[in-house]
Parts: sequence; structure tokens; C-alpha cells
Amino acid sequence: MNKEEQLNKYLEELTFDKDPIVGEIALLTKQHGRFHPGRAGGLLMAILATTARMDHVFEWTAGYGSTTIWLAKSLPETTTHSIGTVSDENLRLISNYLKRAGLSGRIKVTKSSGPDHLMAQEPLQNLIVLDLQQERTKLADWWMAVDKKLAPGGMLISLGMMPPETAGGSHALLASSIEAFNHKILGNPNFLTTILPVSEGMLVASRLA
Repeated sequence: MNKEEQLNKYLEELTFDKDPIVGEIALLTKQHGRFHPGRAGGLLMAILATTARMDHVFEWTAGYGSTTIWLAKSLPETTTHSIGTVSDENLRLISNYLKRAGLSGRIKVTKSSGPDHLMAQEPLQNLIVLDLQQERTKLADWWMAVDKKLAPGGMLISLGMMPPETAGGSHALLASSIEAFNHKILGNPNFLTTILPVSEGMLVASRLA
């Protein structure tokens, strides 16, 4: 068990929220060799979602709903929460989890191309959450959409933003895509940005202007 897994276990033992759906999604995600926010990352997203006005939230996921459940439970019922996902199977799983959690009536989930889906959102978004998984090779397209659609004072959360250590083959494209995105946002004075050691690097950015 690594340090992140130890922390998630510790938090699970202590926190009041014992939602079994969160654990079920985490297990499915791990079985498929993918990363998820864990309890540490999920609680961080929930905290951020309650510390500022969140009228319009956009989420795009190639995962199975971990980020969705954490956010949906924390956001006000008046929030417009739109979600895009990569495939029909992901759409089915996420929709089912939301229904079981009693949250399906508040959220619109659709299969979409990703950046185009974000570009079509009106008005500007207060929070954008990206769990791109294998789609992180397309981060260049996401940067343009995020830069255009994130409102001043808004926040971006993106999972999996530490480049892989193995840089050969397909990993080379993934690493270069992640690094290019990180260079753009970390070097941009209009964003206050950090990367935390959860979810293979959780990037959290606040748009200053």
C-alpha cells in the first residue's frame, strides 16, 4: 500500500461519509487499471465546490463517475452541472450510479467529443473538472476550451497531470501532452495553479483574470 492509499484508508475510517457507491466506483476503476480521486481527492473537490459560487459546472470524464459523485453530492441543487463522457458504456455506468445515489434529476450526462462540448457551454463556467484518463493525449485541444470558457474567479481541476515516468512509445505522446498543458497554465499569470500528489497529479487552478 503506497502513501496515497494509506491516506485514503485513514480518511475512510474517520470521515462520516461512508457512501458505498464511492467505494464501488473506486474498486471498478482500480480493476481497470485507471486512477481515481480517492477519498483525499474527492473531499478536496467537495471542499472547493462549496467555497465559491458554483452556478455553472462542466465536467468531462473518461472514468466511471468518481468525480461526478463527489461533486454532485456537494454542489447546490441550483447549480447547472453538465457532464460529458467518452463512450456509451461510461454513460450507462455513470447514469446508473447517479440514479442509485438519487442525483440523476439534477445532472445532464451525455456522450460527447470533449472540448467541443465545453466550447458550446453558455455562460462561462465557474468550475471545470477533467478526468481524461487515456484521453489526456488531447490536452492541447482542452487548453483552448478551458482558456475560453472558464470564468474569472473560476476553478479548474484536472486529474492525472503528472507525466508518466516511462517516456517510450505511446507514453511519449502522453508525457509531452501533459507537460505542454502544464507549462501553459503554470506559466500563465492569469492562473494560480498547483499540482497535488493524488490521482496521479491533481492539478488545481484558480483563474485570476
